[in-house]
This record gives sequence, C-alpha cells and structure tokens, in this order.
Amino acid sequence: MIQTAQILFILSVLVILHEFGHYLTAKMFKVRVEKFYLFMDAGFSIVKKKIGDTEWGIGWLPIGGYVKLSGMMDESMDEEQLKGEPQPWEFRSKPAWQRLIIMLGGIVVNILLAWLIFTVMYITVGKKIISTDELQKNGLAFGEVGQNVGFKNGDKIMSIDGKHHEDFKFMNMGVLFGDKIEIERDGKKVELLLTDEQKGEIIKKEGKGFVHARFGMNEYFIDSIGKNNTGFERFDEIVGVNGKRFVYSDELSDALRTHKNDSVNLIVKRNNVEVVLRTKVDSTGLSGVNQTYALVPNEDLKNSFVSTIMKNSSAEKGGIEFKDEIIGINNIKTESKKELNRILSENKGKEITLNVLREGKKTDLKVTLNQYGRLGISFDQKEDKKYTITEKLSLGEAFPEAVSQSWALFKYNVQSLKLIARPKTGAYTQVQSPIGIASRLPDTWNWEFIWNFTALFSIGLAFMNLLPIPGLDGGHALFTIAEMITGRTLSDKAMGYVQTAGMIILLTLMALTFGKDIYQLVANKFF
Repeated sequence: MIQTAQILFILSVLVILHEFGHYLTAKMFKVRVEKFYLFMDAGFSIVKKKIGDTEWGIGWLPIGGYVKLSGMMDESMDEEQLKGEPQPWEFRSKPAWQRLIIMLGGIVVNILLAWLIFTVMYITVGKKIISTDELQKNGLAFGEVGQNVGFKNGDKIMSIDGKHHEDFKFMNMGVLFGDKIEIERDGKKVELLLTDEQKGEIIKKEGKGFVHARFGMNEYFIDSIGKNNTGFERFDEIVGVNGKRFVYSDELSDALRTHKNDSVNLIVKRNNVEVVLRTKVDSTGLSGVNQTYALVPNEDLKNSFVSTIMKNSSAEKGGIEFKDEIIGINNIKTESKKELNRILSENKGKEITLNVLREGKKTDLKVTLNQYGRLGISFDQKEDKKYTITEKLSLGEAFPEAVSQSWALFKYNVQSLKLIARPKTGAYTQVQSPIGIASRLPDTWNWEFIWNFTALFSIGLAFMNLLPIPGLDGGHALFTIAEMITGRTLSDKAMGYVQTAGMIILLTLMALTFGKDIYQLVANKFF
C-alpha cells in the first residue's frame, strides 16, 4: 500500500508539473486550453470542474495526464475541431516557433523541477555519494557471472572509457554502458572488453548487483543449523577451507566453487577456538547452505531498522513497529545482530524487555520469545554509511552541482536507451511500467528518498518526451522543426495517420510493460 501511495504521489507531482509547463506556455501565447487532466479519463473521469475555458479533472487510469489545446491533433484524436477555419485562439494558428515552445514547455519544467529538488536536497541533507574509492579500497567482489565474463575478485575498476566515476552508483552501471574497462589487478593494469552477450548475461542473471564491496570473513556468522548438521553450532564463524585461512568472504566462495560435489574441511571459529568440520559442497558451490547451516551477515544495529515483522511472531505480539531501532535487551546494550541473537537464544521462551529507539525516543517493550528465541523480524540498513560521503553545499555550490547531476542522469538515460536498442544484451526485457517500479520502492515512507527519486524520474520523463515518437512531445517538436526548416507542414489527414501510428506504438509498449510487470507481480505472490 505504501509503495502504491509513493508511486502515485511521484507520478502526480511529475504529471501535474509537466502538463502545467504546456498549460503555462499555451496561455502565454493565448492558446485556449480545453482540458487539463491528471491521469487519463478514457470514458469517464473521477472528478471534473470547468473553470473559464478549461475543464480541470482527474481521470481513472493512472498512466499519465494531458492538456487538450484547441486546434491541435493530439492524443484525443479529435479531427472534428480541425475542419473549420483556424481561429486566433487555436494552436494551429500560431507561428511555428510559438508552437515549438508550447511543445517543449513540459520538458523544460521537468528539468527545472530536477534542478530545484537537487539544489534543495544538497543544501538541507547534503549531496550523498557512495564513494567508489572507499568501496573498492580492498578491491571488489564479483558474482559467478561477473567472474565468467573476465572480472576477478580483488579487481579495482579504475576507469570506463577513460572516465573514473567517483559515485559507485554510476560506476557499476557504467560497466554495462561502456566499451573499455580499465582494471587494476595485483598492481597491474588490465583492459577488459565486454561483448553484448556477456553484458546480457550480467543483466539477466545478476543485474547491477554483479559487483559489490568485499566483505570480511568476520562479518558473517552461522545463525541456524539444518537437519543434516555435521557438527556446526549456532554463532560459529567460518574462517577457512582445507587448511587455508581467508580474509574476505569472496575467497571462501571461490574456494567452494572449486570443490563442487566434493567434501571439504571448513576451519570454524567457535568461542575464539578453531575447530575443523567436514561438510559436503553441492553442485552450485555452496557448502550445505539450507541443509547444514545458514550463513548470515552480522548487521550493525546502530545503522539498522526493523523492516519486516512476521505475522503472529513474538515481535508483532510484543508491539515492535516498522522502523524501530533495537538498542538493547534487558538494558544490555546490543550493537550487532550476532550479539542480539546470542542474547535472544539465552532467553528462549522467556519474557524480555526489548529496548528500542522509536522516532528518536527510547521505548521499552515487553516481549515473550518463542521456544527458539526468535523475534521474527529482519532489518534494513539506514544507508551504507561505511562508504557514503555526505557534503552539505551552499546555494552557490548546490545549484551548479544540481545542473551537473541532472545532465549526468540525462546521459544515463541516453546510454540506457542505447543498451536497450542492442538486442543481444537483453536489456529490453528489464523495461518496467509504474507497477514494476512501485514494487521496488521501499515499504516505508521516506521523504528524502521520495524527493530524490522524483528528481531522477523527472529527468527520465523529460528524456522520454524528447524522443521523436509521434504522440510524445518530441514527435510534435520534430514535425514543427521540420516545418520551420522547409516551410511546409503535414496535412491534417497525414498528421492524423502519423498520430495514430504513434499512439499504437506507445500503447503496444505500455501493454507489454504493464503485462510483464502484472504477470511478475502475480507470480511472486502465488508461485
């Protein structure tokens, strides 16, 4: 529900302001605006009211919005209005340069909106980047697909097509956009060229999560024991394989992959004492996960909040709420998930006092644990503080930085379209409708995230509308520019055909993306 509310809010802000750009420029040149609608009113509208010459309303179909201008062939496909003589208040009677400005009005507002949001965010909460240099200080870890296409754990990505990205959000996607990747491997420079097929494998199987920071072996612990236990105990830490000790978790993964369908000796740290346990590695290269043990990250509770509460769990019955931060049990301070779970396991079936921070205030909750000593919750990180750099900017610094960020996002959209246009990458299968986007939004309301996402989406909307497709602003603008150059214009009949073709293309794309996302949503719920 919160995800749906977020996407509706974001879409409403973007659509209203985009269409207001058309409305404002149309009124500036004295063009009559017959309708101004948020969402589409196919067949009927939810609410409507006529004020002056304009009918203002909200449609029932949340896939955009529109302004209907007198004397213009648009999405309404209203050809009757074009049969009479052009009137002074009609769009078609205005000079080409005025019509071009009206067509681009919505796009300009989207860009200005992104500039405004980024400027305000940089002044208030600061500009935040995930530092590439900090994140890959010890090298990077890659999934199996990443390694298959040429990367190795421990690599550092120095540049893509000669450019170093200071923000890792752009660095990892840059790998898919770029042609030449320069890597530092064991102190030497290595060049990697990925084919479209290799990029397709990354997109299909691992996405942009194919690369991440290296995590230390001490950042994981065994939190549950399976039915085929061969001597493991809860809270054990794995430190090596077959006599070799590791520093990073990806080294463990690499070692296990070389022993698929074989048995290995795991070096396990238990209460600061090392023991050796023999276990079977399955065909995927995982050592008994879900059969022998489950390895989980030792999350930092100072940077975590409750994100999931299981139904009928001890947490739900005890009054734990989303976004609570756990700071202790029975007034014993807890700073890590391992500390928390160890204390919980020592109090199985007992009533405990759970100390939480709720909206910045300490709250004590009486919670009765189940027979396993489980609360029935999971956590999300507030932000990746370990690698995040935050810098508050002055107005003079924030505005040019906002313009620069908007331009970077615009280029990101151009590069994304190029990737989609290359069938071998399979990137076209990842195109999402608002339903798909909503399903990926956080399930808690966060204004900082919402405004940043609105700015990002606003640049995306500006780019999409610039595409020279009939039915979009870019299509109208293209014909107007052609008219300004050649002095000739399409006939009303020809314009009708072009507009119809454009609408068929757009509706087909919408049907495909919405259909795919609805199918995925249903599949995730029931299968």
